[in-house]
Amino acid sequence: MAHKLAGMPVQEQDIIDVQTLVDAYFDNAPDVTDPTQLVSFGTSGHRGTSLNGTFTDLHVAAITQAICDGRGQFGATGPIFVGQDTHALSQPALVTVLEVLAGNGVVAMVDADMDFVPTPSVSRAIIRYNESHFDKADGIVITPSHNPPDNGGIKYNATNGGPADTLITKWIETRANEYVRAYCELEGFKRISIDNIEPDQQVPYDYKGLYVEELSSIINMEALQSAKPKVLVNALGGSGLGYWRAIKERYNLNMDIINDEYDPTFSFMTYDHDGKVRMDCSSEYAMADVIKQIGNYDLAVGNDPDYDRYGIVTAEGLVSPNAFLTAAADYLFTTRGWTDKGVGKTVVCTTMIDKWAAVKEIPVYEVPVGFKYFSSLLFDGEIGIGGEESAGASFLKKDGTVWTTDKDGMVMALLAMEMYAVMGATVDRLYNNIVEGCGDPRFGRIDAACTKAAKAKLKQLNASSITATEVDGDPITNIRTTSLYKDMPIDGVRVETETGWFVARPSGTEDLYKIYGESYKGDKGLVALLTAGEAIVTAALSDEV
Repeated sequence: MAHKLAGMPVQEQDIIDVQTLVDAYFDNAPDVTDPTQLVSFGTSGHRGTSLNGTFTDLHVAAITQAICDGRGQFGATGPIFVGQDTHALSQPALVTVLEVLAGNGVVAMVDADMDFVPTPSVSRAIIRYNESHFDKADGIVITPSHNPPDNGGIKYNATNGGPADTLITKWIETRANEYVRAYCELEGFKRISIDNIEPDQQVPYDYKGLYVEELSSIINMEALQSAKPKVLVNALGGSGLGYWRAIKERYNLNMDIINDEYDPTFSFMTYDHDGKVRMDCSSEYAMADVIKQIGNYDLAVGNDPDYDRYGIVTAEGLVSPNAFLTAAADYLFTTRGWTDKGVGKTVVCTTMIDKWAAVKEIPVYEVPVGFKYFSSLLFDGEIGIGGEESAGASFLKKDGTVWTTDKDGMVMALLAMEMYAVMGATVDRLYNNIVEGCGDPRFGRIDAACTKAAKAKLKQLNASSITATEVDGDPITNIRTTSLYKDMPIDGVRVETETGWFVARPSGTEDLYKIYGESYKGDKGLVALLTAGEAIVTAALSDEV
């Protein structure tokens, strides 16, 4: 059940104090005896808040130093592209990153206008540079994604432009924690004050101009310019707010842009489903302002602070990421003429993708949760589009070559506009055409509290640990703990029946586990499946712990 404040404007007492947050970033230091305060790379980088010592100057400096130490063996010998979003902690963290890069003699590619740089723009820049240079570049993006305003985050993108794989991030995490512990013993790392950095250590780069100009290589901008759908863009105060202005001007599009001013408090937001302030463009509560105005527009779109996620709104409401991914794949494979590509999905994505692909005879690459698993598949052109149930996706350019190897919320939003312009129908209507005859699934997720020990056990669970034989009266047909593609661990368990499935995975930041589920038995069937799934997993963990 949603919180009583869900969808309501943020109240004054819940607006962050930026100065207090920034002061804590420099003043607080992690307690090295507390594992929760050490560097920890989750699905996408290290995240935390300065208020409890989980995201501080020391964390960011140690991570950057570790990247400098290891990037050569990761294949990067050229410059490093640096981007950051609009979270309050991203600004001091940018200074920390630049100081350590300079101290290590690594050239930083910084925005020519001293503006914010979204995640997909960094990925695009790495790919663009490496296509014509022998010395390969990599990237750092300073962002906690859609997390609350008092959070900070930092992640590393490898030479293929995408999120670094687990081997690299584990190396960085281990090395960074060595620096964190050593610093507390008065041993430091290489660093030059921001005021003393030589000009040649920071090269201005036109991230926005190049990205916007190249959009016609991936999106049918001519169709948008001709049809001129009326679109509402919710910039959500994020790093791509200037990009939307530039896109509108460059291509003369019919769009109104809201929440396009920098406000690190995100005071314009509405509360999310749980009463927290979270800039999640795939949440109907966080997008409440847009949904209220949709009657004046053909469709509306939004992005989270680092612009790697998307939200699509039609007259029917917020489109689910699963529905959009299915409809987008169908549209792209039809209009782009791809004949030698597959489609990528994570283990918690809808099986409608599989049903659609089977009819089209298109291979499906099912991977664990995390966009990093799509990076090489996109880079090598094995898949035309790869996406997650959490509203992250990217796809290839019109000519079948790579665009980004990280999630790109802007091109996904533009794709929704293109689909409307070309097909004359919104995404939800196109999706409904696909599900006819296949059944209309219901997808959802619940969270269940558990101990740290139970979380650790869940990641190592075996299929044999599940002793149940049915879910909501339906016989279990398959239990697995690995992905279909390359048999990689999914850090949890997937249980399937003829009418649905559920996946249980531990949270990376909280003492709980998440249960994702999809049922072809309607809304009641979904509730029953998730409820049964929680009972089944809890029983397995009780036996194991």
